[in-house]
Amino acid sequence: MPFITVRANQKITKEQEIEIKKELGKAIAFVPGKSEQSLMVMFEPNTSMYLRGEDSQKMAFLDVAVFGNESHKGYPEFSLYMSKSINEILNVKPENIFIDYRDIPVFGASGYAFAR
Repeated sequence: MPFITVRANQKITKEQEIEIKKELGKAIAFVPGKSEQSLMVMFEPNTSMYLRGEDSQKMAFLDVAVFGNESHKGYPEFSLYMSKSINEILNVKPENIFIDYRDIPVFGASGYAFAR
């Protein structure tokens, strides 16, 4: 199950959340074997963030946790697609969008534990 946290230092409206969620659903398909059907998304708007020592510009941080993609396939495509989407939806410049990818070795869901 992919889990993505979207943090921004600005308000994110419900409409923007829905747009971003839809775009994340499309982007996660770049990762082999992943789809919106198993995607969980969390939003953290109005997060205190600093970039280059300043907090005056809009910025976003995506934390992308994926199980079973040790080869990191699809990440370049995901990065390009979501940088463009976040720019269009939240008006954050691409140079102020950071994406962190984490490999999940084990996770639990529905009362079960899954491991590689």
